[in-house]
Amino acid sequence: MEPTALADVSDAARRAQADAEAAALASDVEVREMTRAAEHQAAEKLLARVWSADPVRSPLPAHVTRTLALIGGYVAGAYDADGELLGAAAGFLTGNTAELGPAHLHSHIAGVAEAARSRHVGFALKLHQRAWALSRGMTQVTWTFDPLVARNAYFNLSKLGARAVAYLADFYGDMSDGINAGQGSDRLLAQWDLSSESTLLAVHDKHASPDLAEVGLARLAGVGRLALSRDARGAPQLVDPIRTGNEPLACAVPADIELMRREDPQLALAWRQAVRAALGGAMRAGYRVDGFACPGYYLLQPGTEYHRLDGGSQEAE
Repeated sequence: MEPTALADVSDAARRAQADAEAAALASDVEVREMTRAAEHQAAEKLLARVWSADPVRSPLPAHVTRTLALIGGYVAGAYDADGELLGAAAGFLTGNTAELGPAHLHSHIAGVAEAARSRHVGFALKLHQRAWALSRGMTQVTWTFDPLVARNAYFNLSKLGARAVAYLADFYGDMSDGINAGQGSDRLLAQWDLSSESTLLAVHDKHASPDLAEVGLARLAGVGRLALSRDARGAPQLVDPIRTGNEPLACAVPADIELMRREDPQLALAWRQAVRAALGGAMRAGYRVDGFACPGYYLLQPGTEYHRLDGGSQEAE
C-alpha cells in the first residue's frame, strides 16, 4: 500500500473512532471488545434471548467467540453504566475473494436486547465495528439480513448507508430458533463501504429515507412498476415479480413480520414466498436495491451488479 493510502486510512480511522465514540455517548453505553470467557458467556446468553432460542443452543456459543477473539476476529459488546450487556456483535476476517473483493470483516451476528432497542445501541455497535475495521486497513464490512424485517432493512440501508447486493434464497435451510423456525431463511447480502458518500451521510444522520407518499405509490402502481403490494387483508399481491426493463420498481414487505409470524405463520410464509419471487426475481433480472422507503418498500433501479454466493450471516438490532 502506498504511503498516501496509509495516511488516508489512518485519517479515516481517526474520524470513524470519533463517530463511534459520539454514537456510544448518545446511547449512553460503552462499546468495547470482549476478551474474557465471562464476557463471551454473557454474549451467548444475550444472543439466545434475542433469537428466542434455547440457552443451550445459542446462535453463537461462547467457545466460538473465544476462538474468534484469539485469532484476531471481531467480538464486541455494548454495556450500560451498570455494566449490563445490552448488545453484542461478532465477525470473521475474510480472505481476498472473487465474489466479495479484498479482505474485509464479515459481520456474522449482531443483536441488541429488546428493552434497549430504542436507545440506538445497534447503531453504536455498528459504528464501533466500522472504526475497528478501518483501523486495521479494511474498507468494507459485509453481513446478511432477513429481507422481510422492515426495521432491519431501514437500519441497514438508510441508517447505515449499506447496499443490498444479492438475494440468497433459503440460505441457511431450515432453522430451529424462535424467530425463523418454519419460515425459510432467505437473506439479503449487505455490503458496507465504510468511507463511501452514502455511509458518511448516514453516519452523520443525513441519510435519505424517502416516504412513498413523496415517491408516489399510486403513480408507481399505475404504470406497472410496483412489483409487490399488499391487498386489503394485508396479504402479499404480486404485480410484476420478474420484470426487466429500465424503469424503477417498488417491492412491499410487511410492517412487522415478527408479529405476523406469531399471529399468522401461514400469512408470514406467503410473504416469504412473494418477496422471494418479487425482490429476488427483480435482482436476478438485473435490478439493484436503491433504498428502503417508509412504510415498508424496497426501491429498485435497473443495474447490472449481482453476487451469487453460498455464505452468510445474520443481524438483528
